[in-house]
Amino acid sequence: IIKPRKVFFMAVDGVAPRAKMNQQRGRRFRSAKEAEEKIKKALEKGEVLPTEARFDSNCITPGTDFMARLQEQLKYFVHNKISTDKLWQNVNVYLSGHETPGEGEHKIMEFIRSENAKPNHDPNTRHCLYGLDADLMMLGLTSHEPNFSLLREEVRFGGKKSQKRITAPEETTFHLLHLSLMREYIDYEFSELKYQMGSDYDLERIIDDWILMGFLVGNDFIPHLPHFHINHDALPLLYKTYISVLPSLGGYLNENGHLNLRNFEKYLEKLSEFDREHFSEVFVDLKWFESKVGNKYLNECAGLVAEEEAAAKGSKKSEDADLRLAALVSSGKKAGEGKEALGDDEEEEDDLFETEFRQYKRTYYMTKMGVDVVSDEFLAEQARCYVEGIQWILHYYYHGVQSWSWYYPYHYAPFLSDIKNISGLKLTFDLGKPFMPFQQLLAVLPAASKVLLPECYRDLMTSTNSPIIEYYPLDFKTDLNGKQQEWEAVVLIPFIDERCLLAAMEPFNHKLTNEEKARNRHSECDLYSYDGDLDFTYNSSLPHLFPSIINCHVKKVSIPMDTWKVPPGHIYKRADRSALYFCGFPTLHHIKHKFYKKKSGVVVFQQSSRGENMMLELLPSQDGETVCEDVAAQVLGKPVFVNW
Repeated sequence: IIKPRKVFFMAVDGVAPRAKMNQQRGRRFRSAKEAEEKIKKALEKGEVLPTEARFDSNCITPGTDFMARLQEQLKYFVHNKISTDKLWQNVNVYLSGHETPGEGEHKIMEFIRSENAKPNHDPNTRHCLYGLDADLMMLGLTSHEPNFSLLREEVRFGGKKSQKRITAPEETTFHLLHLSLMREYIDYEFSELKYQMGSDYDLERIIDDWILMGFLVGNDFIPHLPHFHINHDALPLLYKTYISVLPSLGGYLNENGHLNLRNFEKYLEKLSEFDREHFSEVFVDLKWFESKVGNKYLNECAGLVAEEEAAAKGSKKSEDADLRLAALVSSGKKAGEGKEALGDDEEEEDDLFETEFRQYKRTYYMTKMGVDVVSDEFLAEQARCYVEGIQWILHYYYHGVQSWSWYYPYHYAPFLSDIKNISGLKLTFDLGKPFMPFQQLLAVLPAASKVLLPECYRDLMTSTNSPIIEYYPLDFKTDLNGKQQEWEAVVLIPFIDERCLLAAMEPFNHKLTNEEKARNRHSECDLYSYDGDLDFTYNSSLPHLFPSIINCHVKKVSIPMDTWKVPPGHIYKRADRSALYFCGFPTLHHIKHKFYKKKSGVVVFQQSSRGENMMLELLPSQDGETVCEDVAAQVLGKPVFVNW
């Protein structure tokens, strides 16, 4: 499908940043628990379990024996293709395996940024990135390269998967997404701003802000904001709010991967109206409930408002007020107490709403985060951590890893209305260094997958005397937290303490075998190319399946780590937007059309979409040219013979 002419970069996930490990840890713990539950149900039904060992997908983690063997086979594959396939002989082939730190797609983007930063770089270079992850779209757009495409297999939901045979490559349906078109769709999404901002409108900056807004609905590094869900129209709300505030900001939110905190705070301030609007729906239901059971509780709330106002006139709200509010929330949940009807006084109504709103948020923090007191200091820390997380992610997507050790320290995000007073924050990161492979294995694997570890470390997961046994719970809770699919649930397991982990491993490090030590290391990316002057035998690691390569003509050069690091402030040379696009990279500029948004039920992943769709309607390019509507009118209700 894709025939590279210059570079073919193969990247396998290596040790991830700590921020990603928490998500990997939760996913692997859930996977182990689901496998255990399936076995339990099968036994209860009297089913006979297979005698061979179950394939543990957790072995697809850097540092395992499986990944080491995979790396050897990838090397064999590259040597074989370059030596025998002419299409591979004029291409530089990079192989960044599991031993090279970093997520695969981010290692590729680091290489692209490095190439783009070279003085002789051709900005019209064409790129194609293969992978299933949705964030590849974000990564591709951060490059601001118009000639960029994404390739992936067709994703189908529903129906039972057949385990009888492996699908042959020629039977696979591939989809190619052109980011050149995606850029134009984003331009249409925010076209209203062109009329409001005039010459200040900059599509490249709009795209940067669009990427930032996508992070607010959650990703692999931070949780979604409360009640912000894509399937509940969170994205249209983000875009609508952005359109309303951007003209008054005097700038943009995301400045090439750096947060403009002043503008971001103003955007969040406007967006935080969502919190109150969402709670107003809850409040209406609560008032209906109160009208059925009485008003004693509401009178208590009104009295508490007065107490809070009096306390606010002093230096600070007392922690006792927080505790009393929390207690009141609990007592308010008990139905059956005699209560009276609420009066019609408008001011009392507003006061009551604000009190209930504060209680609502306090209940969230107390139940979700397990805190006893929701103080101003606690909320300020929540806001700082969240904004720090957004900035870390922006750096990661635009500049690469800026801190290997940073991670978001909570399972949940704060309310939008509590993310305030952030414009003065100083956000800095310590680069640190990546975990070693075995350190990551202990950090992300559950006890059920302990056989994937070197034997000397396994008791750390299971022994009651282990200093880190608390990090490997056999039973744990999950929380859908507003999501619909079980795989989206929050896995409530403790965040592992890095210092405790490394200290616990230290006494056992000397017991590693030579083979295990070879797996527990970082290594460079390798560059392979064809060299007709070389002729040697490359031995197969699986001779019973694949023969050795007798006439191997491959030259290998190791690329030191950090070779492709580009300073965050580097200014890249961009392609000429007025130039013609390359063949194969389509654009809508040459087609006369109009666009509009409409709920049209466009089918995505075998389901009709529920929200608005961006619709394109072709228009006649010349006077008198027939349009679709004219053709339809001519043939509607008449016999039409095709290929007669």
